[in-house]
Amino acid sequence: MRGGYGSSGHGSLHDRIHGPTPATPPTTPPSPARHCLVDGAPSLLVEWRQGERAWEGRVVSVLWLDGQGWATVERWLPASAITRPG
Repeated sequence: MRGGYGSSGHGSLHDRIHGPTPATPPTTPPSPARHCLVDGAPSLLVEWRQGERAWEGRVVSVLWLDGQGWATVERWLPASAITRPG
């Protein structure tokens, strides 16, 4: 007759109580998003691209649209229209 702890094929008592050691989650790359200002309004710069004449930034802003209320607006703007806060 077989017996004793650990002979059931289910792992040690410690493993059965605490579960397996979790795998290390993959590292998340740093976000490219940066806080910025567009016409004095706080916005989020999420991407740059080379336009036909100059650099442009893809900006996400929360703006008040008359007759509609607050809205999330995404747009490409010339780099000259985007400033750093502070």
